[in-house]
Amino acid sequence: MRDLYLVDGYNVIFWVPDVFGRDDLESSRKKLIDLLQDYGAHNNIEMIVVFDGMGTSTKVKKEVLSDSFAIVFTPSRMTADSYIEKESYIRRNEYRSIYVVTSDGPEQSQVLGNGSYRVAVDDLMWSLKHDKKDQHTFIKRNNQTNRRSEIGHSLPPSVQEKLDKLRGKK
Repeated sequence: MRDLYLVDGYNVIFWVPDVFGRDDLESSRKKLIDLLQDYGAHNNIEMIVVFDGMGTSTKVKKEVLSDSFAIVFTPSRMTADSYIEKESYIRRNEYRSIYVVTSDGPEQSQVLGNGSYRVAVDDLMWSLKHDKKDQHTFIKRNNQTNRRSEIGHSLPPSVQEKLDKLRGKK
């Protein structure tokens, strides 16, 4: 069993304006989705990002990007908070743990009553930052030990010099 993160998308975007611009919400949503997909994939976490719906839609719009990542837009009369509260209750037996990402106090209290854990937006941002650092460290360490296998590295110096001469390098 793995963990499930239910993320209040606009709460995250508006909580961290220095990371997610408020002028272009489409770009901010895309950036948040990219960060969460990366984090979820590296940590074997299922992610559902929920955005408050707009317009006159009466149905939940769910876009499944992979078996472990989905984006949800709530209907016009339902908030992301109420969708997350409902899902955290319905799915409580399907996952090892359910984490609700929001800095909305009343929502945090409600999901704690459902047996879910709350994650403040600042804590999520800290986790995303450190996960990215861990990825860079891993890649850097493995790139140093697994050098590319190029034919030029195995040629004797005399042959390399002749090739360089033909290329006009010497």
